[in-house]
Amino acid sequence: MVRSAVGGFPDEAVYHRRASLHVHGSGQIERLPLNLSAWVLASLWRGMEIPYGLYGPAVVTGPQLAGLDEDLEGAVQAVCAAVAEIRLEWVTRPPVGEPQARAELLAAARHAMSAFIA
Repeated sequence: MVRSAVGGFPDEAVYHRRASLHVHGSGQIERLPLNLSAWVLASLWRGMEIPYGLYGPAVVTGPQLAGLDEDLEGAVQAVCAAVAEIRLEWVTRPPVGEPQARAELLAAARHAMSAFIA
């Protein structure tokens, strides 16, 4: 199921103790687009900007392919919505540079996720 969703053999990474992030294992080699939402989620869950990109479709599951907890699912959806909103804003207001773009994405996602952190 995950393989079909990411369009190839998935790589699984654990950035959160209650979630697994699955991305296309050859996404960068196949020149799939950078998945900013997956990168932001991984960075927030890791507690720092991860120094590499995540490419292509991504799937978030609970551990061992279980479903996500309701609060975690809400946080994932909120982060993805925040990233989409910022990217839409960039159409008319591009970021000054890459470091500023990363900082803006992380700040917006952190704010969106805060509603789900107890």
